Parts: sequence; C-alpha cells; structure tokens
Amino acid sequence: MVIIDPWASKEGLRFFLLKLKEDQELDALIKNYVRDILGHKIVMSPSKGRYGEKGKDIVAIENESKGGYCSYIVKRGTLQKNLYGQFGVLKQMRDAMLIDLEIQRYKSKPRTAVIVHNGEEGTRAAIDVFENEKTRIERELERELLLRPIERWDIEEITNRLHPHGQYFKDSEEHRLHLQMLYSFQEMSIGLHEQIETISTIPEKKGEELSTVLMDHIGKIRSIMKNYSFVKMVKGKGKN
Repeated sequence: MVIIDPWASKEGLRFFLLKLKEDQELDALIKNYVRDILGHKIVMSPSKGRYGEKGKDIVAIENESKGGYCSYIVKRGTLQKNLYGQFGVLKQMRDAMLIDLEIQRYKSKPRTAVIVHNGEEGTRAAIDVFENEKTRIERELERELLLRPIERWDIEEITNRLHPHGQYFKDSEEHRLHLQMLYSFQEMSIGLHEQIETISTIPEKKGEELSTVLMDHIGKIRSIMKNYSFVKMVKGKGKN
C-alpha cells in the first residue's frame, strides 16, 4: 500500500488543503496551529455540525493579562463563494468584531479576526467588497478595542504557515488515529463480552450463536484494521 505524504512538499500540502472540508477537518488544523504552534489559549471552538457563536468559529486568547483575543472564521472554498448569507464572511466578521465575547472576563477586551478559507481569493470584485467591509468594521470599533487589523488567510497563506510544521501535524494525526483505533477495539470488545454473556444463558443455542458472533467480530476487526492501516506501517518499523 502506497501512502502519499501531503506534507512532503508545499505543492502536495496545497492540494491536500484544497480538498479539506470545513467541519472537523480544516477547522481542526487551524485550531491546532493556533494552539500548539502560535501558543494561544483556545476558549471557544465549534462542535460538529455547529456554526460559530456570533461569528466566532474559533476564539483564541493572545494576551491573558490584557484579555486580547482573536476570532478565526473558517470557510471552505474561495472568498467569493463565502461572502454572503447568514453564515457568510461579511456577517460573521462583523459579528465577531462588534459583538462581545460571551465569556465575562473577556468582555470589552481588544479583539481582531482572521478569515481563513482554503481556496483562491476569487474575483477582484469579491476582494474589494471584503476590504471595504473590513475597513468599515475597523472604523466602527472603538480604537482601544482593535487588537490589530483584521487578516485573511487564503490557500497560499495557509500552506505557507502550516508547511514548516509538517512533522508536528503528522505526529499529531498519527496519535489521534491511534487513539481512535484503540477506542474502536475497546467498544468492539465490550460488545463481544456482552453478547457472549447473553449466549451463555441459552445452552441449546450456544455453539451456533457463538460461531455467528465470532465471525461477525472477525469482520469488525478487519474493518478496523483497514480503516487504520497506518498501524501496520508502525508495526513494520518496529521489526527493523
């Protein structure tokens, strides 16, 4: 089995990032980058299938003593595609900057925002609309509440930021998948134990039922190993 490493080159990483979905993929990478590479404290992140609270997908505290924070608005695709709508960049950016964070200790604190989208910039018109709204929001916000100007990270900026930290992300992903695999085996073992206990109370069906249950769990084991095939690679390294 050939494993393609998306972190081996900037071109490979760029292609990989273009394919990521917003939910639990792109936002997870950005969250890890902000927390573990930039070293900022995450105080808010979206649950699966849930949009950010008042424009804030991910919120990171950048200065604990002063309470300054940054809201990351994470979208999939081009800027042009994500500008409008209830969960569009323009509305979420305005909400993130002009509506206080709900956590009491960070209310009325300096803030900024980063718009993250794993696509190209889009049309010149889309960029102009974004820049004009960005300028309006920064002017509306009281000067002391603007931590720094709002930023936008497109596919090129994300690639350039993440690529130098490829080894960290590879190690983190392997660890996450390993834990998921162990959890899957644990759940399967608990289910097998419960089924065997039930079968043991019916002696006349014990042999037939046990055979069916065991075959079913052999299939589950194969499925788990297929889903987490990287384990075979790790095991192979240990033999050297």
